Amino acid sequence: MKNTAQIKKENQRRIWEILRDGLPHTKQEATRITGLSPATCNTIFNELEQEGQVRGEKRRSGEVGRASVAYMLNQDYESFLCIGFELIQGRRSIFWRVLTATGQVLDQGRDCRERITCRDIEDKIEELKEKFPNMRAAAMGTPSVADKGWIRHCDLPEFDNVPVVEILEQTYHFPVHLENDMHYKVYGYYLKECSREDTVTILNYPSHVLPGMGTVVEGKVIKGWNQFAGMVGFLPYGVTREEQIEKLVPETYLPFLSKGAASVIPLLNPRILVFTGDLVKEEDIKKIWEYCARTVPEAYLPEFVWAPDMKEYYFAGMFERAIEEKWRTRQ
Repeated sequence: MKNTAQIKKENQRRIWEILRDGLPHTKQEATRITGLSPATCNTIFNELEQEGQVRGEKRRSGEVGRASVAYMLNQDYESFLCIGFELIQGRRSIFWRVLTATGQVLDQGRDCRERITCRDIEDKIEELKEKFPNMRAAAMGTPSVADKGWIRHCDLPEFDNVPVVEILEQTYHFPVHLENDMHYKVYGYYLKECSREDTVTILNYPSHVLPGMGTVVEGKVIKGWNQFAGMVGFLPYGVTREEQIEKLVPETYLPFLSKGAASVIPLLNPRILVFTGDLVKEEDIKKIWEYCARTVPEAYLPEFVWAPDMKEYYFAGMFERAIEEKWRTRQ
């Protein structure tokens, strides 16, 4: 059973979420949308305004009559960091985006480097924190297993077995959400493209690194016990992982992707199956569909979608998780 503090925090977030569209809203509107009592909405707006999270401004609907107060999120109150690293076509890079609570981009960029360590991530966050001292929470994406705050089986071996969440939270004193990059991407895709009840799976096949997968079922990302779910590079393809990586090139990757897709469909039954990664070409999608149709009845085949660029979905998933961290740790 939820205690009073938990219920209060949930109600605060419900009202805060209404204001994320960046538009002004009155207490009466919040009461109608949330179903909370006028007294509860009044109390929460007053508390958020006192904290500085929201700003109220009087507005009059006509020349006569009592003025009402419309509230908006205070864009200067807090910012959120999305940061990660990846290995694409042999190139290592750190990427980031800093956003307001309404999603306005304050800063973004990418640094390509010969080698990236946790110290490099710390230095970049330190640089961004100096520019945005109101940073409230962060989400960090990683091409690895994100095992309870630790990085495992990473495409960048210099990150293997690093307790990155503990390091960053102790250094910067704000909550950090660490997750496999595919979990962020599929969550972002779900938020932007899918209906609430949808099941969607993304298969990512980049060159020369193990492929990844992410699935959302009715808004919940399937992560497994230690976030290993989706590591399709560990399916039994009949070759070693080293041999698989060697064959993940344009000339020989297609059988691996086709087998991965044919394995995923009967296990997860997605309505939408999204294909991405630098290896995947639009003309290959029909071949993959035909391969899957050999073993899966056509009536149960999902919609096949080619998505060559997942950048905005990636950031959307990270941004939402960073916001969730703010509310999870809010006292």
